[in-house]
Amino acid sequence: MLKRRPAPVELSLSAILLLMGCATGFAGAVQQKGQTLVLPTGPALILHVDTAFKPLPSLQIPIESLTIADRRLFVDAADNSLIRRLVIVQYETVRPGANFKFRYPPKPPAEFGATTYRFGAYVYDDEAAAEKEPAKEAGITRKLLLSRSFKVPRFFRVARLARVADPAGASEVIVFYMENADADFPDGILAGADEDGDLSLDAAAAQALLAHLKSSVVASGAKTPRE
Repeated sequence: MLKRRPAPVELSLSAILLLMGCATGFAGAVQQKGQTLVLPTGPALILHVDTAFKPLPSLQIPIESLTIADRRLFVDAADNSLIRRLVIVQYETVRPGANFKFRYPPKPPAEFGATTYRFGAYVYDDEAAAEKEPAKEAGITRKLLLSRSFKVPRFFRVARLARVADPAGASEVIVFYMENADADFPDGILAGADEDGDLSLDAAAAQALLAHLKSSVVASGAKTPRE
C-alpha cells in the first residue's frame, strides 16, 4: 500500500548551505541527508523521498567517455526483502572536455514541483537490461541491490521524469519511480515491447503511475531570505 504523500518541507537558505557542505567544498555535487536530496541546479532542486523507502549508498557511474551519473537509490521492500518499489534520482553531468550537451525539450510534458519535465511510463525487463550492459546504470544498480540481499524483480513499471538542469546543457536530472511488475507477466514475455525492450503504458496507466511518483517524492526549492 502506498504511504500518504509526505508534506513539502521548505528549507531556509542556511539549511541548504548546511546540506551542501557550506557549498564551497562541494560545488556541483549532490548532497543527501536521509530522505532529502539537494541537487545543484539553478535554483537548487530539493527532493524529499517518503520514509517508506530506505536510502542506499550512492553510485557514481561513468557513461562512456561523455558523462558521469550520480545515482541515489531508495528502496521499499517487503519483510522477505522482495523489492516492491524503487525511487532513483540521477544527476548526470558532462565530463570536462567532452564534446556533448544535454539538449531535448520537455515533451511529452509533465509538471513536477515548479518545473516541466519530459515524461515517460513503461514496463521494462530489468534483468535483461542488466545482463546486456552490466557496466551501465541498470547492471550496476541491480548488482548493488543483489549485494544487499534484496530480491530484485525482473520486470518493473517505470515512471520517468527528465529535464536539462542548466542553460548550458551540462547536466540533467532524472527521477525514476519503479514498481514490481512480475505478477503481471508470469510468462516472462513483454508482448508489444519496442526495440529497446520497453512496453509503453496507456495514458490512464501512465498518469496513475505518475501520481504514485508524486506521492513518493516531493520537489521543492530553497526558501530565499526576506529583504
